[in-house]
Amino acid sequence: MLVFERMDPSDESLRWLEQQGIALTWGRPMWEQPYSRYTAEEIVAAARGHVAVMGASGARFTAEVIEQLPDLRFISKFGVGVETIDLVAATQRGILVSNTPEESEVFDVAEHTIALMLTLKKQLLRWNSAYMAAGGWRPGPFAGSLAGCTIGLVGLGHIGRAVARRLAGWNVKLLGFDPRPGEPEGDLIQTDLTRLLRESDIISLHASPSAGNRHMIDQDAIAKMQPSSILVNTARASLVDTHALCMALKTGRLAGAAVDVYDVEPPDPRAELFTLPNVIATPHAAAWTRKGVQNIGWHAARNLLAMISGRGHADLVNAVVPMTSISG
Repeated sequence: MLVFERMDPSDESLRWLEQQGIALTWGRPMWEQPYSRYTAEEIVAAARGHVAVMGASGARFTAEVIEQLPDLRFISKFGVGVETIDLVAATQRGILVSNTPEESEVFDVAEHTIALMLTLKKQLLRWNSAYMAAGGWRPGPFAGSLAGCTIGLVGLGHIGRAVARRLAGWNVKLLGFDPRPGEPEGDLIQTDLTRLLRESDIISLHASPSAGNRHMIDQDAIAKMQPSSILVNTARASLVDTHALCMALKTGRLAGAAVDVYDVEPPDPRAELFTLPNVIATPHAAAWTRKGVQNIGWHAARNLLAMISGRGHADLVNAVVPMTSISG
């Protein structure tokens, strides 16, 4: 098996797999600097001859890549998102794909989301050590407060609901939109997207990417938002038209934005988004805690063993053949 990216900083989950009799080819660690993705040619060369691969989003398993890996039967993906894998092509080739819906990841992303809201509202981009070292003091820009805000959550899956639960008691009004509304969540009001955009002081994105919601936050959507509102995206870059967002931030059509996900990762450090004073950007790090990534590493390792052995539980995202028929 090829571990094209190593996520567990202790590597204990990989050594455990070896103890179970699985031969591993160890790839590069995700924390290696500078971080870079595999090209299609690189991942084909690295994965050729391997029955299984494990890693995050550092390689794209397109139909063309999968076609060149005839021995591949298992993909164990770190994280929940599987948009880097052509599931149709994988299923047609009889390849099992699993992901890692970890509770700790939900908690970490929910906390990061609220931290970004507070950073923007409390002017922490401006009020910092450099500001003080330059002689900064009051008077200056006024901070804001979450109390009294209307916060709109786009996507009411595990993370969107976790954010809602953590904001209970903060004296905020919570609106939520999801095309598949589920059970009620506290005082959260489930509504349509137009109302959410128009009434929210903070819009936080938690939707899974799909062809139907690509650039759901575009120029038209931004035109519905209040000029004083801020946008937080810890979900996927494809949900937002980055050019339209930058234009809105430069012209005052939006007050601010917090971004943890990018169209190309890692992004170009010269990107316009990073030059704007009303933007806080983090390096796709919402779930990047030591305990969290260790949990994901172990989850992916257990998924892989279950898929290969046909015993135990794996969090499959496609159904190809019964797992018990592929053991050995």
